[in-house]
Amino acid sequence: MEQTKNEVNHAERTISATDNDVGTAVQLAHDVGDQKYSPWTMSMARLYAVLWVAYLCGCLNGFDGSLMGGVNAMDTYQNYFKVGKASQTTGIIMAIYNIGAIPAVFVTGPVNDLFGRRWGMFTGSTVIIVGTCIQATATRVPQLLGGRFLLGFGVSFCCVSAPCYVSEMAHPTWRGTLTGFYNCTWYIGSIIASWTIYGCSYIETENGFRIPIWCQLITSGFVAILVWFIPESPRWLVANDRCDEAIAILAKYHGEGDANHPIVQLQMKEMQMQISTTASDKKWWDYRELWNSHSARRRLICVIGMAMFGQLSGNSATGYYLPTMAENAGIDDSRTQLIINGIYPCVCFIAAVTGARLCDTVGRRPLLLYSTIFCSACFLVIFGTSKIANEQPGNKSATDSAIAFVYLFGIVFSLGWTPLQSMYIAETLPTATRAKGTAMGNLASNAAGAISNYGIGPGLNAIGYWFYLVFVFWDLVEVVVMYFYFPETNERTLEELSEVFEAKNPVKKSLEKRGANTVLNTLKVEDPKAAREWYTITYFLVDDSSRRQALVSCDGREPCATCIASNHDCVYGAEASSRGKSDLILDGVLRVEKYLHEMNAMMASNTALLGSRPSIHSVATPQTVQVRPSTGESPHLAHTPANDDNGVHNAILSSLHTSTTESILEWPHFDHFPSLRRTYKPIFNLEQSRPPLSTRPSEVTPYLGVEEVRQIIQSFQSSVNFFYPTMAKEKLGAIQNRIISGVLDQSVESCLALLVMALGCASQSVSLLFNNPSLSQGDRVYQQSRRSLAEMFFDGVLKRLHVAHLEVSQEATQCLFFIALYFAYLQRPLQAWSYINTTAARCRLLLSYPSSDPLPDSECVRRIFWSCYILESDYLAELSALPQSGIASIESSIPLPGDYNTHSTPHTELTMTSPFSSPTSALNQTRTPITLEEQEEELSSLYFLACLSMRRLLNRVHDLLYSASSGASLDSARFPFIVAELSHQLEEWRELLPAAFHFTVDATPSSSPHGGFLRQRYLTCKSVIYRPYLTWVLRSWDGGLRDGLEGEGRGLGMGMGRVCVTAEMVDKCEICLEAILLHILNLSGFAHTVLVDTWICSLSMAGGMLILLAATRIPPLRSRMGSEVTTLGPLLEDFISQWMQIPGETISPSVEQSLRMICDVGGFIKSEYISGAG
Repeated sequence: MEQTKNEVNHAERTISATDNDVGTAVQLAHDVGDQKYSPWTMSMARLYAVLWVAYLCGCLNGFDGSLMGGVNAMDTYQNYFKVGKASQTTGIIMAIYNIGAIPAVFVTGPVNDLFGRRWGMFTGSTVIIVGTCIQATATRVPQLLGGRFLLGFGVSFCCVSAPCYVSEMAHPTWRGTLTGFYNCTWYIGSIIASWTIYGCSYIETENGFRIPIWCQLITSGFVAILVWFIPESPRWLVANDRCDEAIAILAKYHGEGDANHPIVQLQMKEMQMQISTTASDKKWWDYRELWNSHSARRRLICVIGMAMFGQLSGNSATGYYLPTMAENAGIDDSRTQLIINGIYPCVCFIAAVTGARLCDTVGRRPLLLYSTIFCSACFLVIFGTSKIANEQPGNKSATDSAIAFVYLFGIVFSLGWTPLQSMYIAETLPTATRAKGTAMGNLASNAAGAISNYGIGPGLNAIGYWFYLVFVFWDLVEVVVMYFYFPETNERTLEELSEVFEAKNPVKKSLEKRGANTVLNTLKVEDPKAAREWYTITYFLVDDSSRRQALVSCDGREPCATCIASNHDCVYGAEASSRGKSDLILDGVLRVEKYLHEMNAMMASNTALLGSRPSIHSVATPQTVQVRPSTGESPHLAHTPANDDNGVHNAILSSLHTSTTESILEWPHFDHFPSLRRTYKPIFNLEQSRPPLSTRPSEVTPYLGVEEVRQIIQSFQSSVNFFYPTMAKEKLGAIQNRIISGVLDQSVESCLALLVMALGCASQSVSLLFNNPSLSQGDRVYQQSRRSLAEMFFDGVLKRLHVAHLEVSQEATQCLFFIALYFAYLQRPLQAWSYINTTAARCRLLLSYPSSDPLPDSECVRRIFWSCYILESDYLAELSALPQSGIASIESSIPLPGDYNTHSTPHTELTMTSPFSSPTSALNQTRTPITLEEQEEELSSLYFLACLSMRRLLNRVHDLLYSASSGASLDSARFPFIVAELSHQLEEWRELLPAAFHFTVDATPSSSPHGGFLRQRYLTCKSVIYRPYLTWVLRSWDGGLRDGLEGEGRGLGMGMGRVCVTAEMVDKCEICLEAILLHILNLSGFAHTVLVDTWICSLSMAGGMLILLAATRIPPLRSRMGSEVTTLGPLLEDFISQWMQIPGETISPSVEQSLRMICDVGGFIKSEYISGAG
């Protein structure tokens, strides 16, 4: 019957799995992540004041920790009670405090659960007041014991209530710091006690030891009074069905007074899902929930382990018996011992506060593990130095070293353990058992403390410094237990830790990044289909589509409940805070898709809607006349559909767009420079007229040593296979063996092997160019030798070319793709284009039918598909009349790149995924790369995805702004809105790049060639986005700069109004010009640029120079450009003239023409700039 009730209750408390619920849950998680929180607001100041009342409970415990240790060293105390400093009676006096806390365990939990955390703190402080009165007036040892027993009983209440209260009230962003600081206040009490004792040591009467005991009334009195002026714990309120009060408290102390603040809403939703109003905390006698499930037992291990280890690590020896340890080290003077006892907590307090802050930055596990290892080492040194000090009484160095390491132990223990002792226990427990579990932890702590306090005194008395070896070995045992059983609790709310402890391996689960899926699991969103669909629509690279697999976080080897329920393989998760994984690289573009789709819809259905925005009057942009092939208009004029059959919006670069270099050259502003057009020839005509690639009469295969073959393949691996990671490492190993053996027959495998060698040699020929503007003679000789080898290997490829065309397989497709890359290296764009088209068609064929190949081969084809997509778009950006392969029209239905062992050998066997699964499904192993090869593989995959996401964004930009039929750059009423959104998404793309690819937006040389190349792509995109402002100003300029849209003075008449160039418009133009300028200044010999993109780069740079030339003729634009604009021509000439020579065969006529244009334009820019400045 009870089980049925629980099931009903669970059903009622589970979010119904609709798209709206899943969307709300995940959006809420991302809203929380997007918020910027400050610890210095009024709301946080109120929270600090509230928490300080609970912190005073920590002072209570700390006061006694140093009180009896110091009192025990006072001569007045010893003369009055005559118990001895390390006798059995002293051990009992010390231990009775811990013994008194044991019976409190069975009362404090129920009081906190039934009446609230505030009642727990009040009860504890009241009992402490009574115990203090008894202890301070004691005349005999039994009365002293009775007072200390009550003190232990009362402090046990406070030690349960206060940490529970702090952890439940703390702001999630700084929970580690705020909760960790609770135990740090132990040292505040300790410092007060130590120095009170030191001051009272000069009092020769019995009041010398009684006054410090009376001082315990101070903090307990404050707690008893102030506890009624602070709010109750919101989690206790939710557990008692008082949600309105809870949300009001969270709003006041976490949400800056706003009940709708994301952090308030997230906590409330998670609490309502995870905290039951009928749990065992309502039954004071029921402790079964502490151990009746796997997750409960794992929590209990952490609670008991943390509680006992916190007392048995040696800290009791350095706390209670510090004066005795000083005596063992050779310090006999009682006042010197008291000074040491007084300084010790001050030093430890600083370390503890530092540790409290590190809890949120470093994490809990690292602090615990490393600090305990160091504690063990400290005791080993203390043992050795104490031994020397006793055997050699005059050895001051040994004495000083012993005391120094006693202090060092205290510092390290305080850094790693003090903040975590109470916090970790409170965090690992759910609200239903937090009070009872903390009480059980106190029971274990006090039991361990009683053993420790009772045993250390006699132990030190009996064997002296040899006793320290016990702690040396015991601390190492603790390290082993914590490593295997203590999970990380950082970066999750208290409710989200349920996901960790319910996992089969909580430690492993805790080391995974927290993401949106964590929120879904915490809120108990159980319909995987709805979750997948919502993720697909919102966070992947398509709009309004359920074709992409949802980004649900899984372990890969340990599937989550969602994937099990849906009978799907686990997929790689989109973690909200995991910067550097593939989904976050794409995150900026994920959102742009949605906005771009909405823009298209608005432009198509309701132009007036955009017109209702504040706009500039429509002005004709500069004329955009296509320079067409001499043979006439391209027959491929039909606009490729933007949507596939499923309504998915594809990132297509439209045919005949108006942003090519040839289109820019037709702007009327270059009528003033007729020589530029007079000497210009269409690119297609130039390349078509080139002589064909010559071949050798007979094949010559170079003989190479094993090491040289290995180096060439490694060069291929670190360049071509890094930029376009399509070749598995296992296949590279087979290729290496084939080349070394010399078995090169007329097979696809031999053709592929020769291509890898040709591209590897080509990579070596360009490897010296990064950040190396001038090559030495030796470098040139090396470059020539690599080029010759590449030519011989590629000649062998041409003699086997037929096998790649005749065979339909993954290997043959890879051959075709590598041939396209080699033609790109040769700067032969038409041949490269032809093979890109052929490869794309082959990919479409292989992907159109269910494959019988294993997953790695299917993944290889998908990666080749996406590589063709990037390259095809790059070529279309400059030759817009080229016929499209159709690859872009289906890209939204093809999974993105997933796991593929391009640089490392597989660790686990791969399995087939669903045809609709995420391409990153194999990456959800979420294994941390442990070898250089695995790190390189991850970087390669992320770099590939970064390039792919940027290319898709560039295609959208071209389509939205420069489409020949619907480009928004033609309408100044439309493009400002679109430009603003595109710019925002571009910045998101940059911010979400992994740290290895980060770059600055300035002229600072890039330390990484990969980051440098991505910066070039970023700057290209930025200049293209803001170009509509520039073209508008160029066309509208009438000789004067105005402050308003339609100011006074002369203007250019257009339609019913007069348009004037405003300062705001010039500011937008400056963004475009600065991007172009930085694009040129940051150009360097990046292997990706020189090996594959030299032809594209030369045209892009020529187009950029033309735009700068047009801008120099407009005074306000010219004034925004620095004098470095006059140096760009020679700079580009140095680079491109060097790169165009690398292939060695006939120089590309279109690259040569671009270089000539760059030189001419550079001269015109210098002339215009100087004349304008004069």
